[in-house]
Amino acid sequence: MKKIIFLAAAAIATLASCTKTVIEEQGPEIAFSVARYTTKAGTPEDYKDAHKTVPFGVYAWFKGVSASDNRDFMVNQKVSYTGDSDNRWATEGTTYYWPKSGSIDFIGYSPYTTPGATDAPFPTITETSFTYPAWDVAAHPDVDVMYADKAAGMTGATGTQKTYYYNGVPMLFHHALAKVNFQVKAAYTEVTDPDTGTKTKWDIEVESIKVNNILSSGSFSLNLNGSNTWDKPTDADGNYVWTADGTTTNLDLDLTGVANPLVAGDVYNLDSDVFVMPQTLAGGNQEVVLKVTITTYRDINDGNGYQEVLKETGVEIPANLAGGTMDAWEMNQNITYSFNFAPSYGTTTTDDTDGDGIPDIVPTVVYFDPAVDEWENITVNAGINV
Repeated sequence: MKKIIFLAAAAIATLASCTKTVIEEQGPEIAFSVARYTTKAGTPEDYKDAHKTVPFGVYAWFKGVSASDNRDFMVNQKVSYTGDSDNRWATEGTTYYWPKSGSIDFIGYSPYTTPGATDAPFPTITETSFTYPAWDVAAHPDVDVMYADKAAGMTGATGTQKTYYYNGVPMLFHHALAKVNFQVKAAYTEVTDPDTGTKTKWDIEVESIKVNNILSSGSFSLNLNGSNTWDKPTDADGNYVWTADGTTTNLDLDLTGVANPLVAGDVYNLDSDVFVMPQTLAGGNQEVVLKVTITTYRDINDGNGYQEVLKETGVEIPANLAGGTMDAWEMNQNITYSFNFAPSYGTTTTDDTDGDGIPDIVPTVVYFDPAVDEWENITVNAGINV
């Protein structure tokens, strides 16, 4: 109520300086034009597409013609979608109107929450900074933590226009978390040696896939740079990551839909869109452990059919997630791991025969490196009595 009175007072002060008094209708309400940023498509997506029922919070500051008029305008104001009939994002509980003079700066975060609540992290927001407290991502797997660029200098003329998808103050949200997805495929299940004609095939049965030692809890801060966007926190290598507190979690990936044995050429999707805390992988203990049973068959009867020659049960194969070029899970990244499983020891090539973007693995044939140790010459001097 006090905010509405303040707006009315600002309007009266402006009219008093005119030679002719004109009674005007109340100005337009303050609404929001909301989007969420996605690096994959290169353009913002409608916030409503995935967050239609997720209100966000807004802080705003009025900047008057005189600096002495500056004051807080919105303090953790809840903003929600009003419905498909209205098709807009508006404040809940209090209606705000555009003042006649000055401008307003806005900062938003998502999802909306309040101090002490446990459903989402509650940030401390100033005109130049975001500070998020410790947050356990694994304990809240469905919470998409986001922050918006600062919308500065908004007026009734600029803040009621359409920048993204709605008429209103532009709110461009960025994901503060990272997101990971997992797939598994067989690099090969059958080979024929071109020299000997020997045929070998493998049945690969996946028993479990675990991702261990994921850092799950931490905090982060953002500071405003000169362009109303945010300088993100970095590690020593410049990766955009949170400050971890050492808490870890493990993922036991869902194997529903994975054929046993694996079919060569098929890609099996495991867990998808898993929110994780942005974190440094290089030098860390984050690893994936595949547990499989491998049965080897060989056509040892000159084309008369495969026979089982070896069965390896419960084989655990670990791999550090910092391998390759991925040395961190960074803020706003959507990362996909494809576990390309080779049933025998092999080497990775630069070829990609099936066009899936994953380098081929070629099995290594068993060869031998023979050598003969030198005879050890022993001279024995012995007296023999006859």
